[in-house]
Amino acid sequence: MLVTTAVGGDVYFALQTDMKEASRYLDYVQLMTYDLQGGFQKVTGHHAALYHSEGNLFDACVEKAVNGFANAGVPMEKLILGVPFYSRKWDGVKGAGCRNGLGMEAETVGGYGGDYGELKESWIGKRGFIRYWDEQAKVPYLFDGETFISYEDCESLGVKIAYLKEKGMGGIMFWEYKCDPSGELLSFIKKNM
Repeated sequence: MLVTTAVGGDVYFALQTDMKEASRYLDYVQLMTYDLQGGFQKVTGHHAALYHSEGNLFDACVEKAVNGFANAGVPMEKLILGVPFYSRKWDGVKGAGCRNGLGMEAETVGGYGGDYGELKESWIGKRGFIRYWDEQAKVPYLFDGETFISYEDCESLGVKIAYLKEKGMGGIMFWEYKCDPSGELLSFIKKNM
């Protein structure tokens, strides 16, 4: 039997708890490294960036969370990287800026923007949405001039899988299974892990 915990993918949790002591009893610590921006901000950004990007108002990212928990005493091989199979969406983006909607003020907070299956079917490359790649953050996003969508795809998963292998992390987990009805993301993970 395993003993695991899922924890917020924010370094502040690690700073407020004794993760070194907790990790003595835990087989794995699953980092929920998604929703790092969105639900409370009216500024567009990546909700699961691997690295900090100049376009992201906040500095929360996978790398900061992983390093924060490792520095708090959790062995790297016990850390599990969390990835989202859903998106965060901001409407009423005020201007495109120099980053095609990234880091811009919006009328709404970054609410739930649909799962990967919905994005593939109705949003990516459709309805005027263009897929952009943030080379610093290593994640994609969609923008049509008014709506900004932060999400995960196979390209960003590939970079994250290489990252967790290089770091010697324990593995990967995702939220959530039903959000990938075709199995594209899960198949990619299985093939590349």
